[in-house]
Amino acid sequence: MKNLKRAMLCSAIALTSILALQSVSLAQEASVQTKKYAVVDVTKVVNSSKSVKALKAERKQQKDTVDQFIKDANAQIKAEKDPKKKEELTKKLNNDLKYMTKTYDTKYKENLLKVNKEILTEIAQVGKAKQYDLILTTDAVLYGGDNITKEIIKEVK
Repeated sequence: MKNLKRAMLCSAIALTSILALQSVSLAQEASVQTKKYAVVDVTKVVNSSKSVKALKAERKQQKDTVDQFIKDANAQIKAEKDPKKKEELTKKLNNDLKYMTKTYDTKYKENLLKVNKEILTEIAQVGKAKQYDLILTTDAVLYGGDNITKEIIKEVK
């Protein structure tokens, strides 16, 4: 009888242990969430962006303005006959050119940073809306992840 009680007690302890382990295992499985990953071809997004296209057009216009300034400056320098005035004019025009290019470069860099921030914001917003845990560039991923490039392109157009 004693042995029977011991056997039943051991069986009850074993059964309780098994059930406890199963419930812990189920709880762990329930707490493990599936992670969602996405990829974006940033080059395609940038090339499709209206802001980037406008920025490129503005940069071309700035380059054309600088080219025209150089042509005009060279014509003015060539037309000046007095060597002293020619030297002063050359210095002045070189300073003007440096100021112009520095101003254009600064403005371009500021606008480029602004456009970059806009694109990154759009990517983040789509990622949050679709509840992605991580978004990587397609260049950094060999396999996997939902490609959300087309959705981002629609947002930045």
